[in-house]
Parts: sequence; structure tokens; C-alpha cells
Amino acid sequence: MRVALSFPGCHRQGGVERVVFECARYLAAKQHQVTVFAREWEVDNFSSIRYRHVPVRRHPWFLRGRSYFNACQEQLRSTDHDVLNTHGCVCPEGGVHWVQSLHKAWLERSRRFRPGLSAAGLRQRLNPVHRSLLAMEEQHFVGRNYQRIIAVTPRVREDLGRLYGVAADDVVVIPNGFSPAEFNPARRASQRDGMRRRLGLEPDHVVLVFVANELERKGYRTILSALRQLGGTDLRLLVAGRVSRTSVQEQARAFGVADRVLALGPSSDIGALHAAGDLLVLPTQYEAFCLSILEALGSGLPVVTSDVPGAVDAIRPGVNGAVVGDPTSGEELAAALEPLLDRDVREALSANAPGTVEAYRWPSVLERYEQVLLEHAR
Repeated sequence: MRVALSFPGCHRQGGVERVVFECARYLAAKQHQVTVFAREWEVDNFSSIRYRHVPVRRHPWFLRGRSYFNACQEQLRSTDHDVLNTHGCVCPEGGVHWVQSLHKAWLERSRRFRPGLSAAGLRQRLNPVHRSLLAMEEQHFVGRNYQRIIAVTPRVREDLGRLYGVAADDVVVIPNGFSPAEFNPARRASQRDGMRRRLGLEPDHVVLVFVANELERKGYRTILSALRQLGGTDLRLLVAGRVSRTSVQEQARAFGVADRVLALGPSSDIGALHAAGDLLVLPTQYEAFCLSILEALGSGLPVVTSDVPGAVDAIRPGVNGAVVGDPTSGEELAAALEPLLDRDVREALSANAPGTVEAYRWPSVLERYEQVLLEHAR
């Protein structure tokens, strides 16, 4: 089977980008011919994967998504493939569309945290990128410009029907997954001492890990508020992702906790950071199905997240983590974290965590994905 995969990124430094990375490698290992259409990618030993660079116009910035759509659509016209698999509304039409999230659903939920007359609410309403992305979502889903849709959760399937009138029969639910080779308790234990020394962490430090490519929606300020309330000098926060290190540190200084925050930047090896950490903290305002939560649990890292669909799907409070109701409340997050500062409590949750995500290993998840592609291949 000749498969064309499309998304602006194919690497391990993002959420959807990581999914595309895993899809390409799984299909290539199964002897399918894989061509990835992307703006950026991570090169490794899978030499059989072909990459086609999709140029994106930098200006105007709010039309970069539309620019990728048009350029990739044009390239696909001159490429032979049996099936197209896309991973977002900025990708071309007519393929098997794996929906990781819906922009319209995020905007709907964000109004709870950004009142319309607030500065954040006004900025959001006036931001032209939202209109561009919503127009592309409508083009894909209202126009039925797809062969099949994969949704990461039943909630995403419901949102597709509620917001765009997509028939439930058009959608198959397949969750995200994690790599058991990269995220497992044995690796975390073997690298723990070395990683903590490298980061300047003391044996008595309780280390929170925050992995995100955006700060506001993922709840960074909520974490800083909780750190300030918990006080003490033994807590540390590792911030990893494609976010501004300057912004990470400036916001930490504003909360008076800059001495407890380490801004690490992007990483292709989040499993190594898990080795240094004790808890993953993610008080997110919206998720479709959070990859970083699965990866943390696979490593044996307990998770504290918010009670929103997509974030709590793999969380069992008191078994592998804890849940907060309000993702904007530092007080609630601090109250959830406080009992987990006890080593015995954390170790019990850590021992449970890997067993709760056995069903989400990439090999078993992507076997179902491959079958969907085969059903729709020419």
C-alpha cells in the first residue's frame, strides 16, 4: 500500500507531530510505501520513508495554515498514492482524517475562561487565525470532504456531530498511544540519578514535570500559583516544550517562584525527563486526548490533571494520579498536590501507573489504524 501522510510536522517534539512520526514508522515497518508531506521532520534510521517538503508562506502569519493546505494539495496532485492520511484541518481534503482535536470545540470551552469583555476574550475574538482555522474545519467536515474520520475519543466523535453534523457512522474511534520502548519504568529507574545530577536536582527535591507547546491553555500559571501556595524549597518544576524560555522565566518571577522553575526548551526524549521527575502536572483547559499523559503513565510517573474530556480518559484518581475540577485554580491544584508530596503515596501511584495504560501501546493502537487505511486504499 502506498500511503501519503500529511501534517506540517513529523517529529517527537509535539503532540500531533508525534502521532504522525509513529504512524510513518509503523507503516514503513509493515513494508508499506510511506511518503510524508511536512514542513519539518525528524530524520532517523527509517530510510525507506520518503519526505516531501511543503513550503509555507510566513506572511501573513494567520494564513500559514491555509498556505500549507494549498501547497500540500498541489503536491499531492503529482504524487501516486493509494490512500491519504491527514491529521488536521490545515491538511488537504479527501483522505482518512485522524482528528486529534476540534478548534471549534476548544473555542467553545475557552469562553468559560476568557469572558468576552476581558482583554484575553477580546484578543481571541479579534485574532484572525481562529476564523481561518474554523473555515478550514467547515470545509473538511460540513462539505464531507473525507473518506473516513478517525476520532481519538467518543467525545470528539460527539463534537463532530454536534458542531458539524458529521454522521456517527462516518467516524471510527481510535485513541492515541505511547511507545513502550521509550516510556517504561525500567528506563526511568536506570536514568534517574544521572538525569537529576545533570539538571542540578538534589535527592530530596520533589520534581514536577510540565510538558507543553503552549503555556496558557495547558495551565502554566495555575501551576505557578500552586507552587507559590505550597511554599518550601524542595519543590522543582521542569518545563519542556516549544515555548519561549524567556516567557517561562518571566511568569515564574512574577509569581515569586523563579528559583524553583527550570525552563528546558524542546526535547525529542521526554522519557529522559520522566526519569528526573516525580509527577506530571497538566491542569489543561482543553484536550482531545493528551499524549503526554499516556507517556508519563507508561514511564510510571503519576499524573495530576484537570477534569476535562481527553485529559482524564486514562486517569484513575487514587490509583495512578489525581484530578482537579477547575484548571484555573491554583488553590485546588495545590490541595491535590499536597498529599502527593509524601514519597510513599507517590511510589504507590507510580507502581500502579504502567498497568493502567497497557491498552494504549502504539503497536496495538496502530494495528487498528492500518486496517482503516487498507479499507480505503484504492
